[in-house]
Amino acid sequence: MHTENVNASTADSIAKTENDEPLASASWLAEFLAAKGFNRESVETFSNGKATLRFNGNKLIAHPGSGDRAWCADFVDADQSTIQLLLEQILKMRPFLSDAELADEKAEQKRVDAALMGIANTVREGPDTGTGMQLRRFLWSLYNMHHLVNLWRMTCVLDATRSAWVSEVFVSALVGTLKEDDIKTTLVAAGEMERWDQVQPSASHLDGLREAERAIESVLRTLPPCHSHTELKHAQDALCEAEAAIRRAKEYPESES
Repeated sequence: MHTENVNASTADSIAKTENDEPLASASWLAEFLAAKGFNRESVETFSNGKATLRFNGNKLIAHPGSGDRAWCADFVDADQSTIQLLLEQILKMRPFLSDAELADEKAEQKRVDAALMGIANTVREGPDTGTGMQLRRFLWSLYNMHHLVNLWRMTCVLDATRSAWVSEVFVSALVGTLKEDDIKTTLVAAGEMERWDQVQPSASHLDGLREAERAIESVLRTLPPCHSHTELKHAQDALCEAEAAIRRAKEYPESES
């Protein structure tokens, strides 16, 4: 079995070259395609009103209904489950979606856009509130992966409306329809980009990091090799990395130690 994308006229000639046992006569195929919105138009042809699927023996010619390209597949020796799997993949492509499916897709994008706007407005109006902080971390974790989100804490803080927004956006991210530009636009609308540009960690913040590093170093000198020693060393390294990152981002001079 193989598939290819060919010129529509070439596809027609391919279909006419072989006449194997007609796949189009299988009752399971008609039922499967009917569930996808494709109804029989002739012995060999099924259509959803826009795209058409034509079977000639074990061969499929899938015309999207616009343009001059077609998808060809040869199902020789393929079993029913394999044929269904390949048809599923073809029919998920945008050219083969029905008008109703395209409308559903558009409606879903509107819901995601509304959820993103709701999140942006919430953050802009209260960036330092419990809800605002959780939503900021949620957006940044989707954008650059450098922010951790405690799901238990977030579910405790968010109300039903904002939880629904997060669910809508998260599902979109999981299925791959959420675009990076969508998240960036939301961060800009929430004031996050501007807020980050204006943040200037003070010298006292860096002093606090160095003090914490020294405190851990003191404890490490007294602990024997153990799990706690390893974890504290990791914490010390993380503090050093955080200090270095802040200095690089804000161009602080290196400390003298």
